Parts: sequence; structure tokens; C-alpha cells
Amino acid sequence: MAMSLTNVRLMVRNISDLDTTDLPNSVLDDFVKEAFQRIIVLERRWPKYQETYTFNTVANQRAYTIATIGDIREVISLVDTSTSGSRLTMIPYDNAEEIWLGNTDVASRPYFYALWDGQLHLYAKPDAVYPITVRAYRNPVYTWLTSITQTIDCDEWFHILLVYFVLSRVYQRQEDPELSQMYLKSFEEGVAMARRDLMKTPSARPMLLSGGRQYPTMRRWLQTLGATLGT
Repeated sequence: MAMSLTNVRLMVRNISDLDTTDLPNSVLDDFVKEAFQRIIVLERRWPKYQETYTFNTVANQRAYTIATIGDIREVISLVDTSTSGSRLTMIPYDNAEEIWLGNTDVASRPYFYALWDGQLHLYAKPDAVYPITVRAYRNPVYTWLTSITQTIDCDEWFHILLVYFVLSRVYQRQEDPELSQMYLKSFEEGVAMARRDLMKTPSARPMLLSGGRQYPTMRRWLQTLGATLGT
């Protein structure tokens, strides 16, 4: 069941039998936020935060600030969706700045990208406008802390577990280590179980052996710009 901060407050108070005098909302909410953040930092790719964004390149502009594209936590892929487009291959920034240097830094259709300083860097720098689709994981939002009837921004698996963590902190404040530890253990075990299920590899996913993948964008680049680097 999806829960809001209001639901969490009510459940905590029903179990602990504490009113707002003994347990102010401000303290309770801090505990909820702490539990939420403990869960979020365990993974950078929670399925809940999958998003798709789009932007257009600008001729002769290499760098694009990620924050202007979306509230992105981690980029997964870039695809040039124009007629002759392809999926761009991510490469290390160090390699890119070594290859696209001086006379080799010629504007053309980009086939590669690198991440540096909160920006997407396209290689080669675009020679025209290309529509780019970005698959990424967004950052979690915290508006549910102020709009208290809004659903908490994490997978529903974790909602009831937030209650357990808050109760652990509540009983810790009351110097009841046994109850505190009991609820903390329930929180940690529940998070571990949910994490295993949510992050499990799909059974239909093909297995890749040591040979790895062949990237058509790499082959295309080697046949064009890459083939002339030594001349």
C-alpha cells in the first residue's frame, strides 16, 4: 500500500502511543527522512527512478549541462533519434580529450559521449541539430516532506519499513534498547529483501561472456574519422 507522510505519522503514533507533545512532528519527520535516505544511497539505479528525457544538439556545441536536461542522478544511454542516428557509446573523458584534439576535432555527427563536471560531452561535436533521447535515473524528490498527503517518493516495498525505522529511533530516545533493536532489525531485513527483489536481473536477459559486445558506432567511427587519424 502506498503511504504518505501523514500515513507514516499516524501508524507510528498508533504503535508508540505518543502524541505530538511527546513526539513532535518535526522530530518524527526527521527520522522518516533519515530512513528514506538510508534506502536511497544503497543503489544508484532504483527502478522507481527510471526516466526518459530529450534534448536537441546545437551545431559546434560539445558540452550540455545535465541539470538543464533533467534532474538526473545517473545517465544510462544517449540515442540520436534522427533518420541516420544511432545509440551513442560512452567513453572515458580522458580518452575523448586525447582523440578529439587539434586537427582531429572536426564537427560531425556524434557517435560517442563522455561525462565530466555535470555535463554531457559529445564526440564529435555536432555539425547540425540532432534530436537526442536520454535514458537515465532521476534523483528522488522530497516534496512529500512538505506536502504531507503526497505519496513518498520510493518504491511501495519500502513505505511500511520507514515506520519500523522511526519506531527504532523513538524507542532509542526512550532508552529502550530491546525494542529499538527489534524495529531496526525489522527495517534492515525488510530493506534487504526488497532490494534483492527490485534489483534482481530479469530472467530473460541474455548472458554476455568474455567476448563482450560489438558496437556498431565504434565500427562506423573507425571506418570514417578513425580511419584518417594516422594520415
